[in-house]
Amino acid sequence: MATRAYLLVNVFDDVNQQEFLKILRQLEEMPEVDFVDPVVGDWDIVIMIEAPITVEIVAKKLKEQTWIKELKVLKIVSLFERHRASKKALLAALQHEGE
Repeated sequence: MATRAYLLVNVFDDVNQQEFLKILRQLEEMPEVDFVDPVVGDWDIVIMIEAPITVEIVAKKLKEQTWIKELKVLKIVSLFERHRASKKALLAALQHEGE
């Protein structure tokens, strides 16, 4: 099962429009990348990836690019996994309180 994540990317200010378009095209060609969207706000690019092993490998590969100023990984978890983890924590806390 592959691991999915969103990557938030800021590029350096000296990247011009043509370079930025080239970067977007290069990202779209990566096999792990599902989509790439330029955005306005705190980040410049949102990338969704699906990596066969770990997203950290893809993130590390991207961080080596000279145009990346900052990169943040947001791993996607299923609702079931998130619910299971919070349920375990709640049950453990309740059990601890009862002692």
